[in-house]
Amino acid sequence: MSSSSSTTTSSNNDDNDVLFSNEGMARLIQLNRPKKLNSLNTSMVNKITPRLLEYGKSGVSNVIIMTSTSPKGLCAGGDVAECARQILEGNSGYASDFFQQEYNLNYLTSTYAKPYIAYMNGITMGGGVGLSVHSPFRIATETTKLAMPEMDIGFFPDVGTTFFLPRLDDYVGYYVALTGAILTGLDAYMLGFATHYIPSDRLATLTTRLGNLKPPVINGSQTDDIILKNQSEYFTQVNQVLEEFTNNKIPEDYKFPFTADELTTIKNAFSKSTIGEVFQALTNDGSPFALKTLDTLSKKPINSLKVALELLHVGSKNTIKKQFETELIAATNLMNVKPEDSDFVIGVKHKLIDKVKEPFYPQWTKPLPEEKIKKYLEESINTVKLESPLINSFYNLNFKQYPHHMGLPTVEQVKAFITGNDGSGRSYLPTPKEVINHFKQKTNNKLGVALKIESVLKVHGETSKYDDKYVSWKA
Repeated sequence: MSSSSSTTTSSNNDDNDVLFSNEGMARLIQLNRPKKLNSLNTSMVNKITPRLLEYGKSGVSNVIIMTSTSPKGLCAGGDVAECARQILEGNSGYASDFFQQEYNLNYLTSTYAKPYIAYMNGITMGGGVGLSVHSPFRIATETTKLAMPEMDIGFFPDVGTTFFLPRLDDYVGYYVALTGAILTGLDAYMLGFATHYIPSDRLATLTTRLGNLKPPVINGSQTDDIILKNQSEYFTQVNQVLEEFTNNKIPEDYKFPFTADELTTIKNAFSKSTIGEVFQALTNDGSPFALKTLDTLSKKPINSLKVALELLHVGSKNTIKKQFETELIAATNLMNVKPEDSDFVIGVKHKLIDKVKEPFYPQWTKPLPEEKIKKYLEESINTVKLESPLINSFYNLNFKQYPHHMGLPTVEQVKAFITGNDGSGRSYLPTPKEVINHFKQKTNNKLGVALKIESVLKVHGETSKYDDKYVSWKA
């Protein structure tokens, strides 16, 4: 895929920036650009995508593991510095071309037919999150530092995260996206960014174990229903192996990432339609947490905040393929304005190229009206021609909800159980203990499940003033 004005600089071509190897029947993809913290560029994407397609067709590769040769991190993001340099040199097509290829890779991982496992060890930000969060198996460790820091460079949370983030509980995804908050491994796990929390010193043994797995036999005489059932059973088998390598319990001094009051503040503020309304809700809240969040947001470029919030809103309703297409249109439009009017160029040049320490934030562009923000997402308003189709249908798969859920229970799942809409036919209200025990049993006592359910109940559980034994649901 290439746009009419794109070029690839020789510095972006490195035969060893991605390494491929076998571990039994597992296939390892190792990012190997340590001096740049594995910042993803065109060269790397062009190696990974065809290899994934090859592995998908192979009868001797059963699981795919995305990892890094460096203990410092999986991937610090996309190589946006090179994109900004190309724009300053008059080649905005380079950035558009890179994002199209990157988003196609992300879509491929989100619809991959075989178990795709991401080791989110160390720094996992931006493009690294895109390589991870669409996977049904996302492993955080004690070294994980996860964030979407795009606001600080005048961009928006991309790589399909505007589909993923709105599906997290209580608008926490909106908060992380717009503030750029950095999450530890346990926090990422508890909030749903990761599906498993495994100590980093166990990953090598885990890789060997995964390489020895044998999937169910699938032959051409079986019906599609049987094939899908066998595939689902294999994903369950992989999940069981990952659970074997997790810790037995959460550290005693660990606390859920947000208090009930903070979660309520996040839900109330970030559910608003516009950034202005978000700011007003935080102001009206007036709590220390709300005012700190307001201060953080006030330093971000207002137009990036507007674009990001609008993308999160439409992403909550779109299919995943449609959302990748929408992100690509928005990214291309933002790449193709005059450099002096581009928050992206201003932010990247200030922070990553010139590496200005003080002031940390540059002078951002003036606010754009909401109508223009919406147009950024709806149609191409520049002369760069993207290759059609914008996003390829690798496996002819599309969805509004991820087909596999291997993480901790979600708010919606807890709601369904409490209200009796979980298919159980139960007509009576449960006690808080019954809710916790139900999800312990349902998840085979998954790490941290009790702490997660307790947090949900603090925000959404309500006991009657006449009988505080049973819990009902409040929005």
